[in-house]
Parts: sequence; C-alpha cells; structure tokens
Amino acid sequence: MKYLAKTSHNVVKLCFTSLTVLMAVIAIPACSSTEIVRANSTPPMIAKTQPPIDLYMDIGIMPLEPGIPEGEEALENSLIIPDVRRAEARYIAYQLKDTLELTGNWGAVRVIPQFTEAVDILITGKILDSNGEELKLQVTVADSTGQVWLSRTFTDTASKYSYEAPKEDPFQDIYNDVANAILIYRQKLDEPELAKIKQVSNLRYAIRLSPEAFGGYLTESKGSVQIEQLPASNDQMLVRVNRIKEREYLFVDTLDDYYGNFFRDMKASYHEWRYATYDEAVAAKRLKKESMKRLIGGAAVVAAGVAASASKQSNTYASQAAGLGVVGGGIGLIKSGLSRRQRAEVHENALKEISESLGAEITPYVLDIEGRTIELTGTADVQYEEWREILKQIYIEETGLPARKDR
Repeated sequence: MKYLAKTSHNVVKLCFTSLTVLMAVIAIPACSSTEIVRANSTPPMIAKTQPPIDLYMDIGIMPLEPGIPEGEEALENSLIIPDVRRAEARYIAYQLKDTLELTGNWGAVRVIPQFTEAVDILITGKILDSNGEELKLQVTVADSTGQVWLSRTFTDTASKYSYEAPKEDPFQDIYNDVANAILIYRQKLDEPELAKIKQVSNLRYAIRLSPEAFGGYLTESKGSVQIEQLPASNDQMLVRVNRIKEREYLFVDTLDDYYGNFFRDMKASYHEWRYATYDEAVAAKRLKKESMKRLIGGAAVVAAGVAASASKQSNTYASQAAGLGVVGGGIGLIKSGLSRRQRAEVHENALKEISESLGAEITPYVLDIEGRTIELTGTADVQYEEWREILKQIYIEETGLPARKDR
C-alpha cells in the first residue's frame, strides 16, 4: 500500500508538473501587447544661435549602401528585393537631405553620387533593416579635416496610425534624430574650428585639381588633415579653383534634382508598399516568435514525458501512460509551432510579392545636361566622374598647369 501510494503521488506530481509546463507554454502566445500610438516625439532642432553666414557648412549625402546580402541563399532568407532596397538607399538619402535643409542650420545640402572634396561635411550610411514596421540605419558623419562627428546606429519603429493618418514620413523620427545629432556636435565647435573645416575643404578641392600648386598647404596623418599654410585671399589660382568648384556645384545640383524627381516619383508607391508590408512584417514576426516558443516548449514537455516514462519509479502502467501522455502533448505543441512557422512563410512570401511589384515600377531616369543625354540609374557615378574630368581640363586651359588624375 505504501508503494502504491508513493507511486500514485509521484505520478500525480509528475502530471501536475508537466501540465503546468504545457499550460505555461500554451499561454505564452495568448499574451498580447498594446501598441501605443503617438506622434513623432523628436522634432528637428533649430539652432538658437547660428554661425556667420560664411561659416555655414555645406553637406553632401551619398546614397546609402543598400545592405543587400551576397549569395542567392542569403538573399532568399533576407526577404530583400534588390531593386526596392537600392531605391530605398536613394530615397532615404533624399529624405534626410530634406530634413536637414528645412532646419535652416546648414549651407547647401545635396545628395551626391560619390565622394567629392567640394563639401564640408560628408554623410554616408547603410540600411541595416527596412520593412513597413522598422527602419534601422548605420550613419557616419565626417568633416573635411577627417574628424568623425558621429558613427552610430539609428532605429525607428512606425505605428499603423502613421500610415492610416499620415502627416509626415512614418519614420521621420529617424531623420530628426540624425539631424539633431549632427547639430549637437556642430554646436560644440567654435568659429575658428568651423573656419578650419571650410578652409580645409577648399584646399582639398584645389589640391585635387593641381597638387603641384597647392600640395604643400595641407598635411595628413592617420586620417587627420592639418593646415600648414594658407594662400593669399586674392590668389588668382585659388580664384580660378573656386570658379571651377561653382561649376561642379551646378552639375551636382542637377544630379540633386534627379534624386528629387526620383524621390517624388517613388513616394506614393513606396508609402503604399510600406503600408502593405507593415501588417505582413508584424504578423510574420509575431508568428515566428510564437512558433519558436511552441517548438522550445514542446521539446521541453517531450523531454519531461520521456523522463517520466523511463524513470525507475515509473514502472506501473499508470505512470508510463502519464509520461506518454505528456510526450503526446509536447509533440502536439511542436506540430503547432511548425504550423505557425509555415504560416509565417506565407506572410514572408507576400512581402516578396509586394516588394517585387514596387521593384517593377522603378524605371531608369534620363537627364539632358549640356546637350548630353545621361542615364542616371547605375551610371550617375560615371557621368559625375566624366564631368569632373571636364572641369580639370577647363582648369588646365585657364591656368596652363597640369592636373593629376583622380584616384
């Protein structure tokens, strides 16, 4: 009788423990979170005190690295549509340009296809993640002296309300955060430091055109540029350099117009795509989370059941049946988890289809400049390089001095 009582007690205890585990795992997905709808909380700052007009910094923003994985399998698992991601890289750069420009804190703010010495501050970055729900960017900001102002990751999560009643970009917070971080750094600099940045950018541009004439004005060590001497303010060669720079600005402004047209043409489709992918992204993430919990919980319950049925104390039919029952419950959880994972894959496929539909709408943009027809999808860098070479030739003709080839 004592043995039977002890065995019954162990079986009841085991069943209760396993049932507790089972119920806990089942209950986990039932918990839901409430989305807090709020307006963007970080408006872009406007500096209370501005530097003199000649010390306003000119900013160049390069299209972001799209962050497209290499390899077919990695690309398949990432759910990234290359055409869409490349378009986003330009779109995001232009949205940041608009944000910085509207603050009035800066000089000219332009989207540029590649590095140029004609700007005081260069912004580069990479898309780490982008779907209708979340945007994650890595952003680096550096000035002409080589000083890195910031290099960090910015993340923003959109609410469904921001799509249903849009007043601004659903991810405007991330652009405001970047703009504010840049301004905070600039406000730490005094006027001599700002003047140095402007001087260095002017001299770096001059050196690119004619290292023989301006090569001794700057030195560089470990990425940091220092001024060794300054040319006279009325130096005629420097006057010609500045004229060449203004012509480059004209071309860059034309390219900036291209990015602006691309931005406006893409905006409506991109907004609808992100709105459509919002529910899909949220659902896919939720189902994956539930699936993982059920798979892990199911494995734990199966392990508990196997241990129960294999226990030395579980040599009665009742205890073995209880253990097998727990195993059955755990297998059921695993099947449920696999089912949810399959449902998540359905959502992921829907994401691909929506992304591909936007990718099909992105078409090449053709621009006519100085009688030349330039296709700027994939060839903007080349055309910009050609124009810079033309400017070098103009400089040679005006000065009679040689100009080195670009790196």
